Amino acid sequence: MLIRDLEGNKPLRSEEKQTKKLNNPIMGNSNDTGVLYHYKSAVKVGEFERYVITYDLYDGDDIPTDISLDSLWLRVKNLENLTHRAAYLMGPFALYCDVRTEDYHHSQKIYASVDRPKYEPNLQAQQRCIAELSLHQIRKRYVWIVDVVSQILFSTVSQVAFEITIGKTKQSLSEKVDRLIENGSHSNQLTVTRLTTSDMWNLPPQLQTKKKITHLVMLTHGLHSNVSTDMVYLMEQIYKAQSNYPDERIVVKGYTGNVCHTEKGVKYMGTRLGKYIAEELYEESIKKISFIAHSLGGLVQSFAISYIAVKYPWFFQRVRPINFISIASPFLGVVTDNPTYINLLLSFGVIGKSGQDLSLEKEPHHGVPLLYLLSGDPFKSILTKFKRRTLYMNAVNDGIVPLYTASMLFLDYEEVLKKLRELEDNQSTLQADSAGVIRQDDFVGKHLISPFNKFVSMIAPQKFPGDIPKIPKKSFLESAMSIIVPPLPDESFILDPSTRKPVIIHDKVYTEKDIPPVLSDAEDTYKDSKNILLEPFTIRRKDKSLEETIARRWHEGVSWRKVVVSLKPDAHNNILVRRRFTNAYGWPVTDHLIESHFNGDDNNDCMNYDYFGVSQELIPQDQNGQLLEPNKDYAWITKVENTGIFHEGPTGMISTVGEMLDSFSKKAFHEDTSKNESNQENVNQSGIASFGFEDGGI
Repeated sequence: MLIRDLEGNKPLRSEEKQTKKLNNPIMGNSNDTGVLYHYKSAVKVGEFERYVITYDLYDGDDIPTDISLDSLWLRVKNLENLTHRAAYLMGPFALYCDVRTEDYHHSQKIYASVDRPKYEPNLQAQQRCIAELSLHQIRKRYVWIVDVVSQILFSTVSQVAFEITIGKTKQSLSEKVDRLIENGSHSNQLTVTRLTTSDMWNLPPQLQTKKKITHLVMLTHGLHSNVSTDMVYLMEQIYKAQSNYPDERIVVKGYTGNVCHTEKGVKYMGTRLGKYIAEELYEESIKKISFIAHSLGGLVQSFAISYIAVKYPWFFQRVRPINFISIASPFLGVVTDNPTYINLLLSFGVIGKSGQDLSLEKEPHHGVPLLYLLSGDPFKSILTKFKRRTLYMNAVNDGIVPLYTASMLFLDYEEVLKKLRELEDNQSTLQADSAGVIRQDDFVGKHLISPFNKFVSMIAPQKFPGDIPKIPKKSFLESAMSIIVPPLPDESFILDPSTRKPVIIHDKVYTEKDIPPVLSDAEDTYKDSKNILLEPFTIRRKDKSLEETIARRWHEGVSWRKVVVSLKPDAHNNILVRRRFTNAYGWPVTDHLIESHFNGDDNNDCMNYDYFGVSQELIPQDQNGQLLEPNKDYAWITKVENTGIFHEGPTGMISTVGEMLDSFSKKAFHEDTSKNESNQENVNQSGIASFGFEDGGI
């Protein structure tokens, strides 16, 4: 799966053919170099490019007698300076790339080694990766798909330059190709179509049909993430479900304005998302809407729905809410399951206002945390109108969003633990001793419980009682580092669907009746629980904890479908399939999501839809239906708050400073250009350039 490059660096590791001609393609058929195609480009945060490579083996109906089946060769090289490998906070200046055949699908077994997809999870500066494009059988046309994805996280102005080269031989890839750019040579057999991020996120041509009903599907990213690259896999899978909806058109969108601003808080991001949906996306054909979010995005989309309900009360009178789906989202914050030092860092603003929201810091003007406010009205009044409300959560290996908060606390933990035991085998990350106690195996203890975590257990014993934790678990820092250095899936998992063990271990709808009653301190439901999945929540927690109060509010009058999955590390990114092959362990989760929520059972569900949103008595409006300020009941939603620089946190400040410098340089360039144009005009008129000096002095 990983192919070494010419210098011993790491590897390369591909969906539907789309068409758009490349601007100024550079192709060649030069006998002395063997290079057929060469192109240089660059990608910023949230950007990727797709190259659809089409090679016609022969023309006409007759197969030539002298046909050649020699492979083509592909090289992708990161052109950034070697010193950029260490510049993580301004980048990282790395790329993800993969290569696959046009007809590849993860549900099919790959038999021939030449048809295997190839991928490189982290192509560093000055590294190159090479893949063979095999012509192993006589057929008229071969098509491959190459994705090159930016791995930048923290900067909107940084970019990663790269080049892609296709040659007749592996040796030809090391040739200099500058001369080909001048010649503009081309091959009649090879066509390369380049698609940019905006091309990929525009509605595919085959779906641009005139249908009366549009089903808008909004995708929302989480902290230090973006929708355009991190959720593109999910977007493409949703579009494949269009065939289930003959009478309506699915349109998948995401808001990119929060990229590199994810530290500014749930309210900041949710407000911007809500405005984008109501003011920029809405049009009369939209009759249905679904929301799908990952991680912090679950809270952001919840606030956005609240904001729309209050500021644009007409929206949910006209648009039927269908799916509310959150994937590994921290609805109760992340206070209980984190070491003390992590909570201190969060409350001190290490990841800005978002960290304070997750640590359940009280809102200054309301005396309660934002997540508490979010779990009530007006959001609840809209939430009950969704056809489906589904939570996906990781049982193990997620150090970012623990099970208790992703599940809103109330869950059949004994059933989940039983299923985890049933999944055990000789290669499992769980083992049972003779007493039936779950313990970690040597591999997990060695590789997942770092010396740093053991040090933390000494200074914060309330978080790590006794010995090491008894279930495979990644720490907060280990999960964060997995974005930069991801643990890779087994080759057998990618090539052979029959080797993939079930990952859905619990799937049940919970109603308000399933929630245990509030008990006295002495009879506390979870105080003495011995279930190891609940252990982090029960240790020295405060009686009648705030998390439990928020959890109960989420369940009042609302049913939730809770889907628990067991994924290998890095589970927090795998559950979303952030990158197609790096996070391949999450494929079955995405399949489950599509099959359960986009199977066509809500066709024409918007017909006879009669819903008038939030109680109109609580919302003073003008004659056009717009909210009149102030609104005392929902001031926590509508009140405009200034976001200071400390709301951004250290990584947010990096992005902000970078944007300021970029804006300054563009302004200086614009002024310089205007000055030169003015000088040129003076030259044209008088033959003498003043260059901005008085009296024409130089």
